Amino acid sequence: MVPPASGVSVLMPAFNVGEIIAENAARVAKAMIDHPNVEIVICDDGSTDRTGRAAADAAADLDVVHVVHHERNLGKGAALRTAFDASTQPIVVFLDGDLDLPPEQLPTFIATFVDRNVDALVGEKSVAMSDSSFPTIRRVLSKIYSGVVAVLFRLPVRETQTGLKVFRREAIERVLPALTINRFTFDIELLGRLVRQGASIEGAPVELAPRAAATGLSIGTLFEMARDTLLTWWRLRRSRQ
Repeated sequence: MVPPASGVSVLMPAFNVGEIIAENAARVAKAMIDHPNVEIVICDDGSTDRTGRAAADAAADLDVVHVVHHERNLGKGAALRTAFDASTQPIVVFLDGDLDLPPEQLPTFIATFVDRNVDALVGEKSVAMSDSSFPTIRRVLSKIYSGVVAVLFRLPVRETQTGLKVFRREAIERVLPALTINRFTFDIELLGRLVRQGASIEGAPVELAPRAAATGLSIGTLFEMARDTLLTWWRLRRSRQ
């Protein structure tokens, strides 16, 4: 079991979120102020706006913030890999950099992870998305995608793409060398390989910020989701790890 007082690494992939990344880091630091040994590792994934500068300013203001960079955009999965390599603590949190998920919920979510004594706790946004402020098409597509993932990958959780998850560090270390996906379905491949290793994975509800309702899905994004999901399924099917 991970001790309740174990250190925490909060990994934040960031792409073109220059207007909010510093606020996100500051809110994470404030939310986790009572937790010992916290580090926030931001990976600027080849942003073309001021994300890198804003992240550097946050690191200058807050000792717990560290920043790593990609020269070009490599994808969320690659950003999480780079941030993970730069982190040190036994509890690892994935948190999207766009503030769709209020960081004030981190202490409670991490406490749930420790209490359940699992290898991974995955955020579930279905309850939060039931609010009428979320477009119907967005909610329908989310349910369809979750159903497809459940059929293809047979994971113990239905939601895989919510940008808040907590892991034991050693669980990630066991499967990281085998991961092949750097973009959208990095999370699915990670969870799929953890299941193959016998890891315990559960889900827990998360809160969404009002701004999350305005986040749309382009045709290009939908195509990338479908392509990467099928590619991940095929690679996992052929892999023995």
